[in-house]
Amino acid sequence: MKVCPLCYSERVVPYINVKGWTISRCFNCGVLYTVVEDKRVKERNNFYRDEYVNAYISRKKQLKNRFKEHLFRIEKYKRGGELLDLGCGIGYFIEIAEQSGNYSWKTRGLELNKHLILRTKSEIRLKVVHGSIAKLPFKKSSFDCITCFDVLEHDLGLKSNLSEIIKILKKDGVIVIQAPNYKSLMAYWTGEKWDWWAPPDHVLHFSFKFLLTLLKENNFEILEAYTYEPTKDFLLNVKAKCGQSLIIKLLFYLIVPLLVILERISWLFNYGALSFVIAKKK
Repeated sequence: MKVCPLCYSERVVPYINVKGWTISRCFNCGVLYTVVEDKRVKERNNFYRDEYVNAYISRKKQLKNRFKEHLFRIEKYKRGGELLDLGCGIGYFIEIAEQSGNYSWKTRGLELNKHLILRTKSEIRLKVVHGSIAKLPFKKSSFDCITCFDVLEHDLGLKSNLSEIIKILKKDGVIVIQAPNYKSLMAYWTGEKWDWWAPPDHVLHFSFKFLLTLLKENNFEILEAYTYEPTKDFLLNVKAKCGQSLIIKLLFYLIVPLLVILERISWLFNYGALSFVIAKKK
């Protein structure tokens, strides 16, 4: 694809090659996108089967702990109500929200991957709709809060997807977005080995600044925004980049405290590898 999928500019150039997939950069809008040629569409679709599902389930404890922190932040701005989790996976965040001891949430989920839906608990499955953001099967102004945890980077139709989300969000409703930040210290240090390039799973790649600009342009007020990443993921990515040399591995373990300090400093300047944003519909 030699035209940007977001702004249709032809000012695009290859940015990096990751595991045989080309990621290009648009000089007009600043987004990066994975080039998925027609002959590789089937390869991308097959990516979402059993191996993908099992990898998701293996992170259950990590994801639930993260979702508890996210809910704590959300409840500073919304005290319960109708909540939709887009790309809800196995429903871990739905479970966490319904178990909230502070406020009452009436939850729904939307998930494109049927293999994930089949692995949800039976009581959660009743709350999950199979579908895509491109055509949301909900009435206008239905939800007080819509969450998009690691979702928007999976589909090239970012602007139309956001329009769909806006339609079903109530006046003064909040949207919560988490997405990888390619302008991060981890991505810079690890280059093509950065885990969260993740082609062909991720087809769009945002910077923290890009997400904030996108939301402001769509009439959202930013309530809270920051970057971070699990320190374990940060260290594993840096370690993988170091290679297999025993001496290099020993040096890595010696400088782990320094690496963690540099990681935390990078968060202060929004160079963490995950962007997290809570924004209110004006």
